[in-house]
Amino acid sequence: MSTQDAPPLGTSVPAALTLLRKRGERVTRARRAVLEVLDSTTEHLNADEIARRAAAKAPGVHRATVYRALSTLGELEMVRHTHVGGSAAVYHLAVLDPELGAEANANAHAHVRCTSCGIVLDVPAETLRPLVGRLERDLDFHLDPAHAALLGTCAVCRVTAPQG
Repeated sequence: MSTQDAPPLGTSVPAALTLLRKRGERVTRARRAVLEVLDSTTEHLNADEIARRAAAKAPGVHRATVYRALSTLGELEMVRHTHVGGSAAVYHLAVLDPELGAEANANAHAHVRCTSCGIVLDVPAETLRPLVGRLERDLDFHLDPAHAALLGTCAVCRVTAPQG
């Protein structure tokens, strides 16, 4: 997902809080802090990093509470996690449409991770649609490309890798 396709940082929390209330869910300090952390960055943060930043935003919110908030927000499809291979899962805020009560699919994306340097990059979902369609058609297999990162080697590492 390119930064021009995503909503500006810091603008998704009000929609997320509205959606929580609309669904009859509580707006807790931990949930708000997690949403604020994820809405304030384009980084791919793991649960420990989110817990650390959430505790800074909401002193007294404990790590276990942040983990529960991440789990609940994930179940509510407001936060997505991706397994990036070789490290902890990373989380990001789903782009929410309070009118639809769901993620706005126009900004859906998958991830790729360089196995050399560890960088995680966003990939627009439409890039993988031909593969998803072919797997569905040829193998009757439904792929969830947002759940796990595809692994490979980034351009920088390919250039700097020793030839041999």
